[in-house]
Amino acid sequence: MSEYLLLKRINICKLILLALMWIQSDEDSQLSLTPDYSSPLQVENLTWLGETYVKEDVEHFCDVSNTVRIGVWGEILELKLVDLIADLPKSLHDASWFALLAINMMLVDKELNGVYVHPQDEYFARTIALDCLVQLGDSYLAKGHPYLDFPLSLEEAKSLLPVDRRQELEIELEKFLIDTYEHDFEDDAPDINQFSPIYLKEVFKDFFANSDWRGDIDQEAVAQLQQKYGPEYSQAAYSIQTKDHERWGYTLVFLKHFIGLDSSFLESRSDLFVNGESEESDLPDYFCIKSDLERWQDRTVVLSRLVHTLVYFLLVAENYHPSHLENLMTIPTSERRISNLQACLGVAAYRSGYYMAARGIPESEVGRSWLLDKAFPNLRSFYQCGRLEGKNVGVGQ
Repeated sequence: MSEYLLLKRINICKLILLALMWIQSDEDSQLSLTPDYSSPLQVENLTWLGETYVKEDVEHFCDVSNTVRIGVWGEILELKLVDLIADLPKSLHDASWFALLAINMMLVDKELNGVYVHPQDEYFARTIALDCLVQLGDSYLAKGHPYLDFPLSLEEAKSLLPVDRRQELEIELEKFLIDTYEHDFEDDAPDINQFSPIYLKEVFKDFFANSDWRGDIDQEAVAQLQQKYGPEYSQAAYSIQTKDHERWGYTLVFLKHFIGLDSSFLESRSDLFVNGESEESDLPDYFCIKSDLERWQDRTVVLSRLVHTLVYFLLVAENYHPSHLENLMTIPTSERRISNLQACLGVAAYRSGYYMAARGIPESEVGRSWLLDKAFPNLRSFYQCGRLEGKNVGVGQ
């Protein structure tokens, strides 16, 4: 498995864990809960909403209970850990997949307003979003297209042009500047060097945005300009301390592309409302989702399986195999019923440590350090206890 694919899977795990923390936090704040309770997703970031065209509560996703959401995320994760590009089964899965970033967006905005999903880390959601973008995004596109934000001079704009076509494109750029000025002001263009920086920036933006070569701009020139102007010249957030909601909106919009999300589920009728054989017969290879909803009713079962998958994969990463999960979940613990996220994380950490030590499965430094050192240090004792006991006791074959 390549490092990039590994990082992508690790970041998917982070996003799902963040979503589970949001559900737990919301449910803890409620006085009473019904089995079909749904935590309200309410994204208010105007940049995100304007760029994604998905409603603030994410269509289809808003129609199901938290328990069903957890069950769907479990199916998505188990599929993505095997095949990142596989199609998801239904529109509910597509919407729930998309909702992971919508939840991250909502929680980032809440952090900016002083409301934190992680009580010990006020930057938790922002760190996940920014780290994910930096790790998965193209080197010069991760935080926004530089030609959209740098206060470029004409010579600096030319330096960004693809090296193998620079001479030809420099001529096109100068002609584009003159033609645009004459169109905008219905007057002969003055010397290009007399154009104002604000006007140049807008014209450069149009020139680059309408090109078929912008993916080939000179990355060395980009790096030099980023060093010259500083990290604040980006569309997206440039550090976890960035305060601007719009920049964070762009961060999550860019991340949507690199994670591989799309909003095609908006064009699909929700499979939650397909009922009766006559409707199903009109949809080839399609079946009513009712049976799925029925099997995602026991919170203990769906939460436990999802959390064990998340924790175990983060700890072993490239050494993960789906068959391991069934074995490690049979390891006995003192916990009889696990319906709370924190308790489930502790049991999953213990069982994973036990299973890994008993089977000699190596740790993954990247996933382990994030889970046990940065995100949930309180899980380290459960993990170490499991490793200690697993060294001396074999797991049943």
